[in-house]
Amino acid sequence: MQYDHIVLGAGSAGAIVATRLSEDPQRSVLLIEAGPDYPTLEQLPDEVKHGYATATDIMVSDHNWQFVGKATDKAPEMMVPRGKVTGGSSAINGQVFLRGVPEDYDAWAAMGNDEWHFEHCFEYFRKIEADTDFGDSDFHSANGPIIVRRFQRDEWLPDQRAFYNACRAAGFPDSPDHNHPDATGIGPVPCNNPNGIRWSTARGDLSQARHR
Repeated sequence: MQYDHIVLGAGSAGAIVATRLSEDPQRSVLLIEAGPDYPTLEQLPDEVKHGYATATDIMVSDHNWQFVGKATDKAPEMMVPRGKVTGGSSAINGQVFLRGVPEDYDAWAAMGNDEWHFEHCFEYFRKIEADTDFGDSDFHSANGPIIVRRFQRDEWLPDQRAFYNACRAAGFPDSPDHNHPDATGIGPVPCNNPNGIRWSTARGDLSQARHR
């Protein structure tokens, strides 16, 4: 068979690239992944489906390439988890959905690539997400492929409430939205795990394109 595009790796980037390319009905796209594919939510193994297994089962799983690395020449080896499954590392990650800080992007732009300015990237951050807390607004979108939510205050554990109250008493500002460009302070971390299910690019992006 012949294809217009062949995408190697169905991970955080590959699943998105294949999905976007296949929006053109005149294009044929082949997406290749070394790990297993689970087309439906029901077929997902628990360690991939439920994000809270990240620190335990997933580290020794066949869904992880089980790479090791060293921070320095003298440092001990440590595991560097990388996904070997459709969705790639987004299918085994810790589901923390934080944007980078604007200063980092502007610093990269200052090194020579104007397209990396935070203001140039911002609309793409919005396009990624379906934010269930802030919805369509100046800084968020409700229509993207990756579902984002935050633990509400009535869900916080006692130690989390105590930490929040201690920080506020120490003068830290309340930060209900850490993905706001000017965010600072204490508040819930945005997560891509609605109902405890890890929402990877395989679930959010590639699911739109399988029928194509």
